[in-house]
Amino acid sequence: MSSSTKPLVLITGPSGYLAAHVLRQLVEARYPVRGTVRSEEKGQALKKEYGNKVEYVVVEDLVTADLTEAVKGVTLIAHCASPYHFAVTDPVKDILDPAVKGTLSVLRAASKEPSVKRIVITSSTAAVLDPFQGGPYREYMYTSKDFNPSTFAQATESGRPGPFVYSASKVLAEQAAWDFPEKTFEIVTLCPPMIYGPPVHPVSSTSALNTSTANIYKLISATTDAPLPQDRLPLYADVRDVATAHLRALEVPEAGNKRFLLCGGKFGWQEAVDFLRSTYPDRQARIPTGEPGKPLGRAVAAIDVQPAKDVLGIEFKEWKETVKDTVDALLEYEKRW
Repeated sequence: MSSSTKPLVLITGPSGYLAAHVLRQLVEARYPVRGTVRSEEKGQALKKEYGNKVEYVVVEDLVTADLTEAVKGVTLIAHCASPYHFAVTDPVKDILDPAVKGTLSVLRAASKEPSVKRIVITSSTAAVLDPFQGGPYREYMYTSKDFNPSTFAQATESGRPGPFVYSASKVLAEQAAWDFPEKTFEIVTLCPPMIYGPPVHPVSSTSALNTSTANIYKLISATTDAPLPQDRLPLYADVRDVATAHLRALEVPEAGNKRFLLCGGKFGWQEAVDFLRSTYPDRQARIPTGEPGKPLGRAVAAIDVQPAKDVLGIEFKEWKETVKDTVDALLEYEKRW
């Protein structure tokens, strides 16, 4: 199928870590793509990389913007833009509103554009795991029927930690999508855990790294006696696999109105540094030692990814490949920082 016969795809936040991979795969698959960007500068960066294969529209804030022009003539939407950080001063303003109202803003605009047939939404296992039952640390298999039971009221209680608020934002945004009353299109939601893998978006300095990639970089830019990060969420997926899942979720007819959990497996930070110290011997002085060979030490829940394999055809990368490819990319970036 040539690009002239493929439908126009809108992608929100294409300058972000995951969305940049989704954009690349869409372009490689010869889809015409329109992206929402927060500034003219970011739009020009997309044009510099992709030329006339990508168009853009400046949307400073998905929550408040009129998205009529963004969705005009669009058949498919990949809604990837949503905050991923734990620095919470005002939970509503910083995380909850951008996630929930941003999603609803896209859906409302799409419901007024007859050409829109399907919207794929980047959700998260944060919308799946039950924080009141151990989250990822329990003997249990999470499936697409599991939803994080956290409520808006709980997320806005004083003193709630950033990760709790973020997780609540993901489930509240996803539920808002499923409950949206004016659907004239199909919805697909994708729920990955921690996403790692080599970045393809511009990274001008360490401060420009996204959260998960910055965690990997800290493992190769520290000292041998530096403490390891907490194993808050040992479940992972490779960013390239998650991007492929977005592409397939847009394309595969059987994926419509389904929820897919994505996960490549699990690893702990001690396993990671043990692997890195053996794989990069010249870098050992900058990799924490920790307690070599120490296991996670507690049960980790399983994630039912069979539907993603069966319907979307995803084959998940093994964690060592993901971590090594991430580090190799970071070492190349480091030469330019």
